[in-house]
Amino acid sequence: MTYRSLRRTVQAVAVTTAVLTAGLTLSACGAEKKDAPAAPSGWKELSGPTVSLSYPAELTEQSKAELGKLNDAAALRSEGDRPTVKVSIQSGFANASNGDDAASVGRALLMATTEVKDTKDADIKGAKGAKRIDFSYTGTGVPQSPPKGAKVNGVVITGVDSKGKIYSVRIDAQAGKLSDADRTKIVDSIEVK
Repeated sequence: MTYRSLRRTVQAVAVTTAVLTAGLTLSACGAEKKDAPAAPSGWKELSGPTVSLSYPAELTEQSKAELGKLNDAAALRSEGDRPTVKVSIQSGFANASNGDDAASVGRALLMATTEVKDTKDADIKGAKGAKRIDFSYTGTGVPQSPPKGAKVNGVVITGVDSKGKIYSVRIDAQAGKLSDADRTKIVDSIEVK
């Protein structure tokens, strides 16, 4: 990436971070997952132009009117007016030529509002060079976000699809509201076109 394209990407990251924060405020290289496990019985499907996945039935898919500007699709579970779990799909929000570039964009997006814990290769069906970024943050209590002080753990799966378009799946869950096993099942169900 050139300095100029990196600068544009960081600017896009700032805008995307604001939208994502408002919305939820909120393995090998080249390996392809051969047989993704079937979604658990009763789970639902969420699809964007590049990515599809399965999510727990307790979440409700957002309508187009409810989606943030950069989300292709999203599903969430709320308690009162506070989201406790949100799964969202985005694509085409920045320029990236490979999984490492996509991970750089993803980390930059997250670093404005979260603590990035780890970045590693992700074995995602249909994807080459996908990356997984684990993060956490503390709820600020602003409208449409987890309660102030609530601990939120999250995962972003990102990369570039077969047409060279960046994609991202983000899973945010307030502590105790989504089991590690269900988070893993969501990640394992991701399929990239």
